[in-house]
Amino acid sequence: MPHHLRNLSIINQYRVCWFLTRGEAPADPKLAAATLNVAGSYQARSRVLSALLGWFPVVLATSLIVFALPGALDGQVEKVILLAFIVLGLIVNVLFNPWTRPRNVVKSMEASRRIIDSVR
Repeated sequence: MPHHLRNLSIINQYRVCWFLTRGEAPADPKLAAATLNVAGSYQARSRVLSALLGWFPVVLATSLIVFALPGALDGQVEKVILLAFIVLGLIVNVLFNPWTRPRNVVKSMEASRRIIDSVR
């Protein structure tokens, strides 16, 4: 979690990440400032690190599916269910993680700047 989010409530932290993922800005100037700061921290990361963090859940989910196949063939239901939940969580992470949507982070950053500028 970026350090800019630590001063916000849990709900507002999720809201900021949601705005970044969707490429939008909150109407609240305080949240817009937090969104702008977090977007800046995402952009400051190197492209290599962002690519690795974006693809890591995909690679991990694929490898877990490979490990689940022998369990499915041997009838180890608990193992398959556990690995299926982990894979589902990783897929959700890829879908809703701002790292995987750099264009939306830029859009959110620009929209947040407009919100902050309109208040001044």
